Amino acid sequence: MLRNIDVDLLRSFVTIAELRSFTRAAAALFRSQSTVSTQIRRLEELAGQTLLQRSPHEVLLTRAGEQFLGYARRIVALHDEALDVINAQSVSGRVRLAVMDDYATIVLPETLARFARSHPEVELEVTTGFTRDLLNSLGEEFDLVLATQKAGDGRGRVLRREHTAWACADRASFSLEEPLQLAVLKAPNMFREWALEALDEAGLRWRILFSSSSIGAVEAMAASGAALTVVKAGTARPELQLLGPEHGLPELPGSEIALHQAPGRAAAAVLALSDFLAEALSDETRTPERL
Repeated sequence: MLRNIDVDLLRSFVTIAELRSFTRAAAALFRSQSTVSTQIRRLEELAGQTLLQRSPHEVLLTRAGEQFLGYARRIVALHDEALDVINAQSVSGRVRLAVMDDYATIVLPETLARFARSHPEVELEVTTGFTRDLLNSLGEEFDLVLATQKAGDGRGRVLRREHTAWACADRASFSLEEPLQLAVLKAPNMFREWALEALDEAGLRWRILFSSSSIGAVEAMAASGAALTVVKAGTARPELQLLGPEHGLPELPGSEIALHQAPGRAAAAVLALSDFLAEALSDETRTPERL
């Protein structure tokens, strides 16, 4: 019987295999975790083999999955290359994009790679940093800023919503009777402010154990079991467990991802990237689930 495999199924499989997490793959693909899980079940039905094996901490390839991965990668790459060639545009110029560190490393690489292939004459200059600092330089240093802001902020072009959550190491325990040890980003930072304000309003004691300008460093400290932190659920390290009011912790405000464009008439290259990011990130507004 003839079996045709949808490229979207292969793309999800490749992404999960590379990131070793359904949650991180869902964030990178702009899909809900349940959608990605359904895609993998369908792919395994078509293949007649179990390709991925889930464990409490990561997703592993089965022997059949290891053999299949190389073929899946080549098919996806050839598919994208063909579309990029067909859809190539003659837009040229330079675009200065600023983006939060976690999105730059987890969510955007594949999207920006596709944009570069379809717009070979556009020069991309990408800078990472804190939203507040990046927005202060919009128009002077940056043409576009992809920012995290409080849900309902009203600024920029809202592309998607993120679930903000407390997080600590998987299986770690903490006592609300003792001062909570925190790992947070350096001030001024929105998530840091939310965390401290929420704890103060709840009457919970806290102590900043670790502070850094790196999201990765903060999450690594929390993943070590030494501290509690605040994360975007869709981009958090897979070894972190997400916490909330059900664990006795105060609720945090919701956040959203918005694209801000420098005022004035935008160049064609800036408009092309703006529309490309909006289409890619607006595919599905969701609150990510965690395994």
